[in-house]
Amino acid sequence: MSRRKPLPEFATTDDLVQITGLTAETMYDWANKGLLPAPEVVSDGRRGIKSRWPVQSLERARFVLAKREFYTLTEIAELVAEKWGPPTEEDKARRAEAAKRGRKKKQQPED
Repeated sequence: MSRRKPLPEFATTDDLVQITGLTAETMYDWANKGLLPAPEVVSDGRRGIKSRWPVQSLERARFVLAKREFYTLTEIAELVAEKWGPPTEEDKARRAEAAKRGRKKKQQPED
């Protein structure tokens, strides 16, 4: 009897890039526009900050790609909201955390 490997609980940015053929920057832009759920930002302590996307992001990325031929991103955001509902409080919190961590620190002027 073969054992199936359990599905991952999250997708990586690389997973989304591989599926869509687009850039990581585009994936973050889509998340900011509400097309994708926001990723959870985590630090592994050694390699820096990583993004873990809800596994649903893969399906939504495919949906957005399929609709891009006929609709604008604004129109697709409305279709996403109809299909998956508005952003949840958890999604809003992840988006805020990602934005906070993604900000570049301002350099202090040298005297």
